[in-house]
Amino acid sequence: MIIILETKPLSVNQVWRGHRFKTKAYKEYEEELLWLLKKYKKVNGFVEVSYKLYLKYFSTSDVGNFEKPLSDILVKSEIIDDDRFIKRIIMEKFKSDTDYIEITITQI
Repeated sequence: MIIILETKPLSVNQVWRGHRFKTKAYKEYEEELLWLLKKYKKVNGFVEVSYKLYLKYFSTSDVGNFEKPLSDILVKSEIIDDDRFIKRIIMEKFKSDTDYIEITITQI
């Protein structure tokens, strides 16, 4: 399954306020992605997830900070059972004129 999300990825640095409180930016991001993901079917069992991040601000973005929010939202959207079922993660970033995310989920 390939998912294209026409939105800017949110860094984990923008997710938490303190230790336990989600930021307003994350709540809005989560709501947007849950709406965009509702048309995709569930992939059961163990999976490989490939995230390709197309970014305007390529050189100032830490690719590792995008994974956790995206994986958590895949779980919340019920596309995958739980992020503990992700056996392999591939994270790549690309310079782009438009921010968007391509997610490929493969059952293993």
